[in-house]
Formats: sequence, C-alpha cells, structure tokens
Amino acid sequence: MLFLVATAAAADWLLLQGTEPGPDPVAVRPWGFVQALGEGIPFGEPVVGLTSESLAAFEGERASFNRVGSGDATWGISLRRARAGLRGAVPKTGGKVAWLLAAEFGDNGLTRVDPVVLTDASVTFSYLPGARIRVGQFKLPLGEEALEMNPLAAEFVNFSAATGQLLLENPSADGAYTAGASGFRDLGVQVFDTFAVGPGTVSYAVMLSNGRMGALELDDSKDITARLAWAPWVGGEPDAPHRDEVGVYGFWQQGERMVDGEAVARVRRGGGAQVEKAGWHARVEVIQGSGAIEGGANPPFPGQPVVVAAEGQALGGYAYLHYERGLLGGGLRYDELWRRYDSPADLRVFRTVTADVQVEITPRARLMLDYELRWLAAPEGSTDAQAIAATLGDRVSLQAAVVF
Repeated sequence: MLFLVATAAAADWLLLQGTEPGPDPVAVRPWGFVQALGEGIPFGEPVVGLTSESLAAFEGERASFNRVGSGDATWGISLRRARAGLRGAVPKTGGKVAWLLAAEFGDNGLTRVDPVVLTDASVTFSYLPGARIRVGQFKLPLGEEALEMNPLAAEFVNFSAATGQLLLENPSADGAYTAGASGFRDLGVQVFDTFAVGPGTVSYAVMLSNGRMGALELDDSKDITARLAWAPWVGGEPDAPHRDEVGVYGFWQQGERMVDGEAVARVRRGGGAQVEKAGWHARVEVIQGSGAIEGGANPPFPGQPVVVAAEGQALGGYAYLHYERGLLGGGLRYDELWRRYDSPADLRVFRTVTADVQVEITPRARLMLDYELRWLAAPEGSTDAQAIAATLGDRVSLQAAVVF
C-alpha cells in the first residue's frame, strides 16, 4: 500500500500516481493527508525611504513576501493541505483499469478562489504493452519536485523558487487571479510507461492537455508536455514506492497563454539528476522558462495588480543533500532564480538557503522544521525597487503531516 511506506522516497511517480500494483488490487480504498503549518517571517522590515510618488502610499508597509496570509500578520497557523480521495482498480480487469479521485480542502493556492477544489480525477488503462494511457485531470510530467507526492517525498516544507514560480501556474487576467493555482496539474490524456533495462529503468510520458486545470476548453490551443527519465541503477523493484536509485531526467512543456489579450508561447523545460542510497538523497534540477512569466503583484503589496510578462525569460534551479534514516532526518538546499533576465530593469534574483530538520514519528506522521535564509536583489532596478527587495525577511516553517 503506497501510503504505508516511509517518507523521503525516490520512486517512479508517473507509474505510482494512478495505477494499482499487485496481482489482486482492491476496487476502492480511501487515501489522503493533512498538513498543518505554522510559519513566520523574522527580520522582514517595513519599506522606508521610497522616493516615487506612485509608491508613497506604501511607505512604512510590509511587502507581501514579508506577510503570512493576506492580512498584516507576520506569524500564523494554517491548515495548509487537507486532501481526501478514493482510488482503486475496476473489478475483473486484472488491475489494468485503475482510477484516482481527490479533492483539496486546505488553505493554499489551489483554493484561492473556491474553498474546495477537485485536484485529481483520472482513469489509467494498462492494456497496451509499453503504452499505458491515462485520461482526466492529474499531474503533468514535469520536474521531480513538481511530480513527486508531496506528503511522502518532499524533503523540505516549501517548493524551490524555480519550481514554484515557473512550473506552478496561477491563471490571471486584467491584473487579477481568475482561478486557483494549478497544483502542477492539467486536464488531458497521457501516454506513458516504464521499462526495465539491465539493472535500471527507462520511463517516458507524453501528455496533451488543455493548458488550464479544471476548465472546459475555450479554444483549439493545446499544451504538449513530455518527460524522459533514465535510472541506470535501481535498488529494489522498479515499481516500488520506495527505492534507492541513480537517475537523470528531462522534460519539455509548450503551449499558448493569453497575456493582455494576445496569444503568447509559453515554454518550460528542464532536467536534473538524483541519487538515493542508504538514507542519503541528493538532487540537482535546472528549469528554464520562456513566455508568460508570472511576476505576482506589482508593486509587491496586497491588493496590487498581478503582472505577467508575455515575452519574459527566467532561469533557475536548486541542489540539495538530505539524510533520513529512522526517527531523525535533515538536509540543506540551495535554490536560485533569475526572473526576467531579458530585461535588466525588471530582473529579480531570488536566492534561498534552507536548513531542514524532521522527525518521522511513524511512517504515516512526521514533523518538519525549516529555516530559510532568503535574499532578493534587483541589480538594475530603480532605487525604490532595490529598497523594497532589501527588506525580504527569512522564513521559518513548522509542518506536521499525517497520511492516511
């Protein structure tokens, strides 16, 4: 059973998310998880010394990145994720037709507009050798941090800046969000499979999707997302939900988005490598984005218009080393994102060093404590832009997670 394994796992997530392993899978079984989060922004100072008339109203205010939630709080507690669902295999198909259904009830980007959001609704057909077919709404075959099952495998509380800003979409129009975050998901059809090759595996996935989660198609434009991964060595069964491995992977996503009333090309591509052995887990991943680069609120204060750069460029990535064996675990991650490097005045450079300590109380429950040293630079931005960036504070997060 997938949700009874230990956390911090390397795995074939394409295969595990929507198939039911074993000779006699059950028809229906409940699954889900809850993550309660306490977080704070120490050392995040109010902005002072602004010189432009248009920003005078924000003098003495804290930027959005120095707040918790949408109010003035700098410390807070939330039910970050509360996901419940059902999964199983259709009887009398020998496990060749599997399904997955889930909804999100927590307080996060997914539920920005609606309090309850359908996250997963898919059916997987495993009849064709080498070409399983998955239809419905499910995770896109993107980078490892986006694809992995967060409550089981995430080594850190928060996503890296590159994954969070380049792969997690936040639909907007006319300066306002029009839907919740994508959760790295889309509605479409995917062909995929995994093959044993010597002591390792090769897996692939190609997905045709709408380009927007949870919505009927509005035009003929479609997204194409593809991923190819090679693990030259795998310790354990190839489809095991926890395994040691040495692997490399790459992905590409391309589609169209409407920005300021015009259709623009949105491309995301990247790749990485990882090693997991005897409790040690190391990974490096690089992501590049072209077109439809989200910039959040501008200026970065609550209630301000959301901006998206039609022809923008961004490049980022992260590297980490993590160890978990038994009760205690911990790790260190460095991530960096150069957003809008195509425009010197708009360039923002995000750098974060995250230290993590965690306690695995049981295979189904763990506590994670992260401290993030955060830096933001606007190298050639205005004097006011540099003043705002300089106020970015660190972030401390304590998360309790229970999987059922």
